[in-house]
Amino acid sequence: MSADQLTALLAAVGAAPALPGARCRGKHHLFDEAGKNEAPETADQRHQQALGLCRLCPALASCEQWFDKLHNSKRPHGVIAGRVIKPRPAGRPRKDETA
Repeated sequence: MSADQLTALLAAVGAAPALPGARCRGKHHLFDEAGKNEAPETADQRHQQALGLCRLCPALASCEQWFDKLHNSKRPHGVIAGRVIKPRPAGRPRKDETA
């Protein structure tokens, strides 16, 4: 299945928005969350490139609206809507953490 077919399928089931003109199309490798064995510096460099694309993206406002409507548990990790979203650590939050 091609990336365009996958995007269309996800949009059809409501998992991803239809964002005509989005600069991220075909560049998912820049936006993906850091890999298990990926050096943090490498992930940061990729994410900086992705953020640069987001800043100039004609679909950024629509992407932000879609992202903001998602429940926290449904938000993807990586660079989304001009933000870097990192997974929360597993387990209960520490008592000294603020919510």
